[in-house]
Amino acid sequence: MLEKDATKINIHVIGVGGCGGNAVSNMSSGSGHSNIRFSSINTDISALNQCQNLSQKHSHEHSQKHPLKHKVVLIGEHTTKGFGAGANPEVAKHAAEHSIELLKTLIADDTLIIVIAGLGGGTGSGATSVLLDLASEMGIDALCFVTLPFKSEGEKRKEIAYHALEEIKRKANATLVLSNDALITALDATVGIISAFRHCDTQMQRIIESIITMLTSTGYINVDINDFSHILSLEGDTALGVGVAQSDETLCDALSHALKNPLVQTNNIRGTQGVIVQLSCQQEPSILMYESMLAELQTLIESAQAL
Repeated sequence: MLEKDATKINIHVIGVGGCGGNAVSNMSSGSGHSNIRFSSINTDISALNQCQNLSQKHSHEHSQKHPLKHKVVLIGEHTTKGFGAGANPEVAKHAAEHSIELLKTLIADDTLIIVIAGLGGGTGSGATSVLLDLASEMGIDALCFVTLPFKSEGEKRKEIAYHALEEIKRKANATLVLSNDALITALDATVGIISAFRHCDTQMQRIIESIITMLTSTGYINVDINDFSHILSLEGDTALGVGVAQSDETLCDALSHALKNPLVQTNNIRGTQGVIVQLSCQQEPSILMYESMLAELQTLIESAQAL
């Protein structure tokens, strides 16, 4: 595929809060795209310092000569003094509102922002909606990846998470929800907690990398930013996934794998209003296998009205 003019599409991955910042730190060192920026926003200065340290560590481990810049942004410096939001979303919301000019400058040149946040605490739950409001005012598309807390974390964090989720769904162009509890069923019980979260980060990174490839490369059947924006504008839940096929014969299996990501809360696409499929191949696929994959997709959708 040919590269599109990268100057016309600016994609910005932004982590909000501790969970989002850690995810962006893990992603920023492993991305192979040059026209993508990474930033972390937090009310906690120590968490931002940790993000920078993680990015530098991963860049060194991957032997990157030119590591992608990971910008960190402290919000509400005069309200929280850099000590965090105290698990209070309202404190984080006010912190973001007090730093609105800083956030406006951060996303001023963006075409699409991909926001990652963990819900149930303070900053991710409270500041994300402020960033989304700002993106909407500035005409910037926003895609959100959010994680829900473990059931064992209690009803209070669950209540905070779901309240924030409803607000985010109203404001983002599309929202993908990942459940921490799904990590327990999707992975071996002996997997360490840090390894489990990195696995979740890897799943998000694969999806984000696929979106970036789709928007910055020109294929035989092209998908541009306007196509993507239109699909994001459709109402309803969002399902995203990545599948890998080793040969033509396993294309349908790859499609099935992409749609059955166990970490994604919503992966049933029956009755969907719109679908985008990105097929990247090292070799030319046969027309028969290509048609079979699309026919399988239509069967799963069960909607003649889907775009």
